[in-house]
Amino acid sequence: MNATAIAAILLSLCIFCSVSFAQALEQEIKDTKQSIKQTQRRIPQMEVLAEELELELQSFSRKLDSAEQDLAKSNRDAATAQSSLQATKSAHQAHASQDTDRAMRKAEHAYAMAERGVKNRSKRVERIQGKYQELLLSKERLAQQRNSLSAQLNTQNSKLIRLQKNLVEQQKAALEDQRANELAEQNRAQQLVAQRLEAERREAEKKQATIVQTMANQAAAQKNEPKGLSAADQAAKSKAESLIASLRQDIESKPGRKPLYKRLALKGQKLITVPFEFMGANYYRAEARVSSGEQFFEVSKNRFNRNVTEADDGQIYVFIYQAKSASRGILNYYKKSLLEK
Repeated sequence: MNATAIAAILLSLCIFCSVSFAQALEQEIKDTKQSIKQTQRRIPQMEVLAEELELELQSFSRKLDSAEQDLAKSNRDAATAQSSLQATKSAHQAHASQDTDRAMRKAEHAYAMAERGVKNRSKRVERIQGKYQELLLSKERLAQQRNSLSAQLNTQNSKLIRLQKNLVEQQKAALEDQRANELAEQNRAQQLVAQRLEAERREAEKKQATIVQTMANQAAAQKNEPKGLSAADQAAKSKAESLIASLRQDIESKPGRKPLYKRLALKGQKLITVPFEFMGANYYRAEARVSSGEQFFEVSKNRFNRNVTEADDGQIYVFIYQAKSASRGILNYYKKSLLEK
């Protein structure tokens, strides 16, 4: 087999690979478009839920205003009944009679009913306030979901643009490979003589042996050199050092701050539950051994989706949780071995 034939075969393989890769890209584009449609269908649903929730909030706001007004009126009625009771008692003590006794008992009953009214309306105000707070939390969670959905849609659109660009480039490369293959077929008649091919083959084998020996020498030299951090670990270490420096400065600037939580734990899809330790200034720290792969971590009912690389499988991670409020926070983490020996 001569060099021209080998080149033709290689070009055919390149064309086959280009076509296969283009087909894979087309399927990925199709899947991405489907995901975009599904995300777009969820956005109007979120808008409807937001409108319904806003209407319900307005309704409970009106109910709360009415209940508070009723409670204020009940308090005024109770104060009036109490004043009336005191007056009838004074009259009865000054000039006791059946009439003053009846008036005093009637005033006592009126005051008792007024107090019961205050108690009942106070409970009603508490119930409505509790429901109103629940609706406010639901509104906040829905807003977070809407923001997350919008971010997801932007990511999907960016991915679609990138895939379509790659597909055009791949189709162009496939066309160029096809043209090169056709040119090789046309030039196949112009083959080199067998002696020249044999000489070139021997020379190539000689060069290959030299390259192999050189690579073996380099591998042996590299094996004896001390290993350092990978580029990914160096970047992760730099990020972790910046995080530690920032939280130390924050803690030092806010001494004596009490924790938001009495107990706070780190949960996860692939790890056991471990407690956090309070560091100060609303920072909490925990350690856990992680497993690789896509997964979520959960802190105070907040979920954080993360991907642990295969290289870090079984490593101990340090988790730093910064509580922004009782229901919201930021979760950072780094491999313990990067900073702590």
